[in-house]
Amino acid sequence: MVVVKEYRIPMPFTVEEYRRGNMYCLRKHLLSEAGAAGGAEIIEIGQTEHPIVGNCQFVKRRYALDESFPSFMRAISTNGTTLEEFHNSSLPVSSSIMKLPAFQSFMLRIDTLLLEDCGTTPNAFNLPANALSKRQVQIIDIAKATTKLTSTLENGQILGSLAANWQKTEKKMMCVYKLVTVEFEYWGLKSAVENYMQTCEEETSVIHNQRVFCWSSQWLGHSLAEVESYSKAVSERVALLIKMRSRKVGRDLTRFDLVCAQPLCA
Repeated sequence: MVVVKEYRIPMPFTVEEYRRGNMYCLRKHLLSEAGAAGGAEIIEIGQTEHPIVGNCQFVKRRYALDESFPSFMRAISTNGTTLEEFHNSSLPVSSSIMKLPAFQSFMLRIDTLLLEDCGTTPNAFNLPANALSKRQVQIIDIAKATTKLTSTLENGQILGSLAANWQKTEKKMMCVYKLVTVEFEYWGLKSAVENYMQTCEEETSVIHNQRVFCWSSQWLGHSLAEVESYSKAVSERVALLIKMRSRKVGRDLTRFDLVCAQPLCA
C-alpha cells in the first residue's frame, strides 16, 4: 500500500514573510551544497514551466547511496546507484519528485502549500475520498525538538524566540502543508524503504523550518525584491559551479562571490 502522510508545520510568520524566508534559506543551503564535497550533487538549475506549480525555479539533485543511507537501501543498490530529485518551487506552491533510476517502482512525491492558518484546514490538497482514507496527518512543532529556538542579530540582540506552547502566544501564524507520498514495490523491503523516506522528509522539514526561524534576522528586514535578487545571484553562481565541474568555463567567480558572500549583500 502507498504510504501517504500530510505534515502540517505552523510557523510564526505571514505567508508573504515565509515566502521570503523560505527562498533565502533554500538558496543559502543550495550554495553550501554546491560547494561541498559529497552529499547532494546539483545537476541542473534554472526556470521551467510546471503543470501544477506554473512558472517556477527548477533544481535537479543527485544523491549517491553511500554510508549515510541505511544498509537495507545500500544492499539493493549497485555501484553508481543514485537517488535523483526534481524540485519545482514557486511558493505558495511547490512540488518535488524523487526517483531511483535503477528501480522503476520507486517514487517519492512531496507537494507543498502555504496557508494563513494554524494547521486547521482539513483537506488543503483537495484529495478525493479514497486518498483521504489512506492519508495520515501529523502536526510538527519546530520548537519541540529543542528547549528554545532563538533568532539573534549580529550584535547579539535576540530578535525572537520560541519556547513551549509558543503557538498559543504568537500573534502571527501560518502553516506549511506538506503531502508526502512514497511508493516502492520491492518484496521484503517495501515497508522499510517507505517508512525510512517518510522519516527523512519529516526530519528535513523540521531542520529547514528551524532555519527559517533562526535565520530570520538575516532576511526578515529585507523586501521580496531584495531576497529575489540574492536568490538569483546564488542560482547563477551555482549554475557556474555546475559548468566548472564539466570543465566548460574557467574559475573566475569573483562577481558572484561578492554577491553571495554575505546574506543579502547588494
